[in-house]
Amino acid sequence: MNDRVMNALFLSTGNSTRSIMAESLLNHHGHGWIRAFSAGSFPRAAVDPEALGLLERSGLPVEGLRCKS
Repeated sequence: MNDRVMNALFLSTGNSTRSIMAESLLNHHGHGWIRAFSAGSFPRAAVDPEALGLLERSGLPVEGLRCKS
């Protein structure tokens, strides 16, 4: 059995919607085998509230999600 954890990095410009959603999805569905991160080249001030709402309604984690470079 392979107990190595793989890392994934999602890059985008603003790091406020798509890469944030991808980070949450992969962290949830990776079941601890994959650790996902996201970043942006020009991160916005805050995560898109509609994206956070969609993730929450879908039962996906939103804690700790933030725009970062």
